[in-house]
Amino acid sequence: MKTAAALALPLALALAGVAHADTITKERFGCHTMAVTERLFQLVQAGDESGFDQLLKGSLAGGECKAWKKGDEVRLDTRSLGYACLAPTATQDACYWTPISAIDPAK
Repeated sequence: MKTAAALALPLALALAGVAHADTITKERFGCHTMAVTERLFQLVQAGDESGFDQLLKGSLAGGECKAWKKGDEVRLDTRSLGYACLAPTATQDACYWTPISAIDPAK
């Protein structure tokens, strides 16, 4: 009886830490920091295409942001209102804050 309980606890703890897996349904970008992701969307809302393009290209080149392609397999690390922090499933990479619409076809 004690052996079963001793084996069950590590398994339960391991399963509690498992992130949810998803698939990208819409091409989007994501950035390691929420502030950069939000700034990019502010530029879009303001109609500043040049500022958006410049910040996104620099952030993609520097590794701060990532472009997701439709069909990419991702793990959902964290979710907030309107955003999800996603990372490629095959890695232990830090996640990228991405609009939830990237994985939710209804949004």
